[in-house]
Amino acid sequence: MDYPYQKAFRRFLSQQDLSPLTIKTYDTSLTNLFSYLQANRPQFARQPTLANLTETDVRAYLSYLQADKQITMTTYNKILSQLNRYFRYLFTHQLINDYPTLTLHGRAVAPNQRVASKWLAKLDQLLADDHLHYYTRLTLLLSKYGYTVGEFLQPGFNRVFEQLTLKTPAEEKFRQQFLAYIAPRQQLQVSPDLFLKQRFNPTAPRLSNPALHKFLHQDEEYLGFSLAPKYLHQSYVLLYLASHRQDSDQQLAEALQLDPSSLLYYKRLLINTDL
Repeated sequence: MDYPYQKAFRRFLSQQDLSPLTIKTYDTSLTNLFSYLQANRPQFARQPTLANLTETDVRAYLSYLQADKQITMTTYNKILSQLNRYFRYLFTHQLINDYPTLTLHGRAVAPNQRVASKWLAKLDQLLADDHLHYYTRLTLLLSKYGYTVGEFLQPGFNRVFEQLTLKTPAEEKFRQQFLAYIAPRQQLQVSPDLFLKQRFNPTAPRLSNPALHKFLHQDEEYLGFSLAPKYLHQSYVLLYLASHRQDSDQQLAEALQLDPSSLLYYKRLLINTDL
């Protein structure tokens, strides 16, 4: 079955540079939602309109997926992220008056969970995941190699990226994909940089730090951990410390470019981190 405003929503997703395969996963998630509502929610079945779709209906569907389909937390976050993007599109285009996923959230990121480390081991998979924006994936890749947001948003960092020695075929494949993705924007903005605005801006073509955070925030719910670059960089530092436990403080400080007080902070943080 088709879902409401399917063609318009697909056009919107295409304009967001999502691949046809990723758009197809949105179709599947939304079709499954409305099929479930038709079969299991009497009020919606009697009048299958968006006006009769409530937050309770969406919660019931997600509970059904967890209880009956036994989906993983990653799949839960992915589906919720897709539903949220759909309803946000409808709401911002004034096609619905209520926003049924407004108060629904993926796995919460508690303060002591902001510094996640498992993404480092799964980076190859994340780089191949078209659901994640290219800027999100590039941020993850650069964070793995120890670069801070202040470094990779600087003009000219494209030369560093192009010469960076990567460690896996998946990383190299992503680099080539990203360079192909960014090439038209580089031509539009007349800039060789990596993080560029989508609309022509001759005086300020590069993405600002707050603007990058908007892209990252859209993918946080899907992944289930904080994508703030400062926390990603902390993950890199902690993993380095964990794998170089025999190095002296001077060696660690030089390798990580940390002053003694910062190094002490990270060594204490490592004690309470699962690495």
